Amino acid sequence: MVRKDISKTRAIQNALARLGMQASPKQVVAALAEFGIDVDEGQVRQFKVDMLKQAAKVERQQVRTPQIERSQVRRPPKVPPRRSHRS
Repeated sequence: MVRKDISKTRAIQNALARLGMQASPKQVVAALAEFGIDVDEGQVRQFKVDMLKQAAKVERQQVRTPQIERSQVRRPPKVPPRRSHRS
């Protein structure tokens, strides 16, 4: 069964999900060829790099996100010392 409505990017993504990210581009091309989807190894390599970059970007954003709001310490207002002429 050949699906014409699926994009090559989505097909590569599905194949990598099935085979794992450690799968070589040749393995992904062969797996997609069984379904009648024609991609080359360069496309698979580029897509894997893009996926890894995206995952790293998301991870970096999650690390920065949890910032705890610190409570503010109430301090009395500064008042200049009194100058009196008392002895």
